[in-house]
Order: sequence, then structure tokens, then C-alpha cells
Amino acid sequence: MADLASIADKLRPLIRLLSSDHDGEVVAAARALTRTLKNAKLDIHVLANSVGQANGKLSKAEMQKLYDAGFEAGRRAAENGPVFRNVNLDDEPSWHEIATECAGYPRQRFFGEHERLFVQRMVRKTVHGGEPSAKEGSWLRKIYARGR
Repeated sequence: MADLASIADKLRPLIRLLSSDHDGEVVAAARALTRTLKNAKLDIHVLANSVGQANGKLSKAEMQKLYDAGFEAGRRAAENGPVFRNVNLDDEPSWHEIATECAGYPRQRFFGEHERLFVQRMVRKTVHGGEPSAKEGSWLRKIYARGR
């Protein structure tokens, strides 16, 4: 049995649609809401009971679960060692510095061979002060941020 948190992103837009001025949209949203709850092995009563209960606060069990997950992620990161050299955050790195940092990532950091080849092209393009296009720069920054 799923919990409401696991389907919250599906429920939010349906609940908002219930305020529509168009009767057809309201009925469709209500049917979709109950169908979504049923697929998660929940019902409207579970949703109604949850209103106002959480009050924006996490239970001790939920807080412990989040803490344990964060601790485990930190432990794994420490075991793998630093992938990224320390960059002075006051100074923006050059495109070439970004590209060479990305080129030093382990293969598992790339979303496929095309991404690894793209980074190699960016290293060659920026070595003598060249700059990526806006689209290339956006993609390169996303790869760069993934390694941090």
C-alpha cells in the first residue's frame, strides 16, 4: 500500500481542478482523483483524514529516515573520495576550467557516451578562450553541477 506522499504530485493538480468554473472539469478531476487514490490502494477517506494532520511537521520516524538517508549518502560520498577539485566560489571558473573538470569525471557521472564526447569537444573548443554556445553552455553547466 502506497502513502499519500508518494502520489502527492499527481494529487495536487487534480485537487486544484476541483475549483474550476467548468462543471465537466470538476467531474473529471473528481473521477481522476478517486482513480489515482484507488491505483495507490488508498481512498478519499485517507485523503480527508490527512488534511490538517501533518500541519507541516514531520514525525520522529520521518525525521530519522531523512537523517539516516543523508548520513548514508555522506558516507558513500566520503568513501568515493573527492571527484571535484576545490573551486574558489568567489571567482567564477572559466569555460575551459569547467570543461576540464567535467572531463575528469568518472564514466558513471555521464548520461551516456554522447555526453562524454560532448565534454571532450568543449575542452577542445575552450582551450584557447573559445566559448560554448548558449545551449552548449547550459548543458555543460548541468554536467558541472552534477559533479559538485
